[in-house]
Amino acid sequence: MSDAVRALLDAEQLWADALAQVGPAALDRRSGADGWTNRDLINHVTGGGHRYAMLLAGASAGDVETTRDSDYIVDDPVGEFWCYETMLRESAAAADLSAAVDHRAGQRSGDDLLIMRAMDLALHTHDLCVGIGIRWEPSDDLVEYLLSDASPLIEELRGLGLFGAALECADTDSASAADRLLAFSGRAR
Repeated sequence: MSDAVRALLDAEQLWADALAQVGPAALDRRSGADGWTNRDLINHVTGGGHRYAMLLAGASAGDVETTRDSDYIVDDPVGEFWCYETMLRESAAAADLSAAVDHRAGQRSGDDLLIMRAMDLALHTHDLCVGIGIRWEPSDDLVEYLLSDASPLIEELRGLGLFGAALECADTDSASAADRLLAFSGRAR
């Protein structure tokens, strides 16, 4: 199993565990993602699995745009998430991951999509945790993987306006890896 797939599995579980703690009353509260409610965030993340599965199966960026207004909040949000995440994994298993796909942020390899998905899940889990008032506790392995393998993608996506400016850690020597990841991605603990 590749490091990207291990990170993806870890990030999926991190998201699913936080998502399982979202009650109906929390859906319309503000999340940790600027300008998004928890409902917006959940729709974005679950829809991301759907969109990445479509891209890996050969869909164009235009084709996947049609899913952006879909409502992925159903009676079982965790089950809905796993449905699309399973679709993503099946598409990844069948795809040539070295081939380029038509992502809205430009041509990306399937390998890059898997890194981006792990990054998206981990960072948006933080945003959901902020929105529902629980601790964000990613594994050390996931955080270290994202700091090493996702950093170049975060910088590139930051240049496209998809990430905010990096924040300074108060004390980079004593800051945890998780705090450094959040700061690098433009988030505060």
